[in-house]
Amino acid sequence: MTNSKNQDPRTKFQVTNSKKDPFIWILVLGIWCLLVVNCAYFNTFYNAQKYYRQGKKLVVHDTLKVISAEPFDKTIEKTTAVIIKYPDSRYVDDALFMMGASYYYKGDYRRALEKLDFVLLNYTDSKFHDDALYYKGLAHYKQEKFAQAIIAFKQAKESNQYRVKAMIALCYVYFNDHNYLALTEVATNLLEEGIDKKEQRWVLDLLGEAQFKQEFYEDALVTFQELFSITRVKEDKREITLKIAETYLEMGEYDRCQEFLGGQADVEFKSILADLNVKLGNIAEAKELYFDIAINSNFDFSSEMFYKLAELYKTDDSLEQAITYYDSSVNRAPMSDYGIKSKKMADILSKVDIFSKETENIDHAQFLLAEIYFVDFEDPERAVTEYVKVYTDFPQSEWAPKAMYAQFWIAKDFFKNDSLAQSLARDLLERYPNSEYARSASIFLPQSEDDKGWLEE
Repeated sequence: MTNSKNQDPRTKFQVTNSKKDPFIWILVLGIWCLLVVNCAYFNTFYNAQKYYRQGKKLVVHDTLKVISAEPFDKTIEKTTAVIIKYPDSRYVDDALFMMGASYYYKGDYRRALEKLDFVLLNYTDSKFHDDALYYKGLAHYKQEKFAQAIIAFKQAKESNQYRVKAMIALCYVYFNDHNYLALTEVATNLLEEGIDKKEQRWVLDLLGEAQFKQEFYEDALVTFQELFSITRVKEDKREITLKIAETYLEMGEYDRCQEFLGGQADVEFKSILADLNVKLGNIAEAKELYFDIAINSNFDFSSEMFYKLAELYKTDDSLEQAITYYDSSVNRAPMSDYGIKSKKMADILSKVDIFSKETENIDHAQFLLAEIYFVDFEDPERAVTEYVKVYTDFPQSEWAPKAMYAQFWIAKDFFKNDSLAQSLARDLLERYPNSEYARSASIFLPQSEDDKGWLEE
């Protein structure tokens, strides 16, 4: 048995130290685990920020301009991990905001609003409070929920950071909501505040368009001219020049418009010049311009020019020529707005052409022709002319009383000419007393004693 008194001091130290080893290792392990957890936490949050910044580089004017939203997908993935694994973290509101903004850029506005509202309701002191308000306004705007967007932007503009951006956004909301009075007020305040040139161009463009839509052409002209003076990009200046020319046209300032467009070779400027000639009654010159532009333009614009050319020939009653140009419009761009309208008009005019050349059931064809002018062309004056031909040229036809009743109905409901309507009702009763149309028209006649006696007679 070893004598403890004679024990080597080093042995004693080792024995004593070995008893403490488990506690030391537990402490070391705990610290190590804490460091690992913190490292994993900060690494996840750091990656979320990194992907979010990458995604923001693909954004222009608060809109994602590329097809791929991969950075924002990864942002959502990492922020979700932060929220689930570390719910008590001081960065949860950061993560929620980045997630909401990422959903916004991906076009998932419902989820975006869900996350942004959570930040606004539960983290009132968050540094992302104003950001969340602004993005909430954007998400509502994209869904055309203008009332909600206005509320959010008005709150966001109370902050220094988002004051100008929120006011510009309000201008866009008011413009799309057709609230031009409110737009004008906000735009005027912005322009008086000394915003930068890029922002001035946005605001002036919206203000000018709003004034144009309200037919405040003098104001619109001044606004567009101011916009032109601070614009440097050639293509942008070209668009503003078009707007100025269109404004002159709408103002009836034909000489100034023609002078303004003088020497312009651009097809769009030439199209305005063609429109100007139509207004001046120079139809032959307008036709030449439309045709020249149509054969020297891209497909969509060519389709529009052929459509306008066809409209002029339709007005001249040159049906075959009109149909030819409507068909040309369709061939150039069948799915464009003008291509679709041209297809419809070509089909209608083909029917008109067929009915006009009918040699057997002429009375029925004449009635159907009148119906086309009334229903398809929405031209009640021309329709009346065609209806009159039915009961004048074919008084014994079954279509005659119906044509006269159609004329009576147009006089009463479209022309609001009660005197003419009553006269037509009497004619209808006199010529076709036993028809259902006469009975229907008689209800409109005044019920005086004289009229009653006339009806009995």
